[in-house]
Parts: sequence; structure tokens; C-alpha cells
Amino acid sequence: MALRRATSTTIMDLAREARVSKSTVSLVLNESPLVGEAKRRRVQEAIRATGYVYNRTAARLRAPTADVIGMVINDLANPFFAEMALGIEAAASRRSVMPFVANAGEDPVRQLALARAMFEHGAMGFILSPANDTPAADIEEIAGWGVPVVFGIRDLPIAGIASVTPA
Repeated sequence: MALRRATSTTIMDLAREARVSKSTVSLVLNESPLVGEAKRRRVQEAIRATGYVYNRTAARLRAPTADVIGMVINDLANPFFAEMALGIEAAASRRSVMPFVANAGEDPVRQLALARAMFEHGAMGFILSPANDTPAADIEEIAGWGVPVVFGIRDLPIAGIASVTPA
């Protein structure tokens, strides 16, 4: 069955359909273990019956950050870095984290612009494979946003930033 957005269906509609509270519907949508199996099934059936699709964008507006990490890779055209990005994406998805992946193309100016855009969209941290000639000030700006930053493959001597590099 193809997904379709039931734009007029609300959480309140689901609650009425399933004969539960709005809070119970919210807990089911967020996969909370606090909801009993019978109520969970009623809510899931109401979702199927109405064609409701959870709007993660709206939910993200209510939270300070999203379950998203920013991955700014210096050269995704290089098979090595593409493979690295695939591995990071697989590990993130196992933890229900969605990666924003972007190619800096070895351009430090583009790298910073991409990281800023990702942060503006709620990225909760960054994995950077720094472009050549990345200014320390750019990395210090990113680190100053108060989210975790990790270097992948390429390391820069910036205090307080972890790196994962080949031995």
C-alpha cells in the first residue's frame, strides 16, 4: 500500500477512533513501551483505517533538536569516503538516527555553509571529514554550537574534538 497523507486526520481523530486519549495516541506514535498491547492495537488500527501519516516535521518543530546527525564529507565522489558514509549511515539507522549527508567537495567555505544549514535544521551533532585547508576558526565555530563533533578519517589539531582515523 502506498503512503498517502491524510491531511485532515489529527491525533484527536485517532484518539476518538481508537477510544483512547490523545496522550495514548502520542505514546503509540513515539513507540513508547508504556502503552498496553490492546490500546496499541486499537491506535494502530485507527491509523490504518484513516490513512494517517505521522508528520515528523511538525514533531521536530516542538523539539530543540531532531534525531538527525550532520555528515559533511570532503569528497563523496571518492569511493573510500562514499563507503565510509554508508557505514556511518548504517550505524546511525540502527540507533534510529537519520543522517544528513552532504559533499563539501574539498571546499572549506561550502563545508561550513553545509554544517550551518544542517544545524539550522536541528542536527544534534556532526561527523566531519574536513576538507583540505579547513580553517581552525570554522571548526571552532561548529564546536561552539554546543553539539558533539567528531572528525572522520582526517584529523585537525582542535582541542576537545574526537577523531576516528586510520592507525
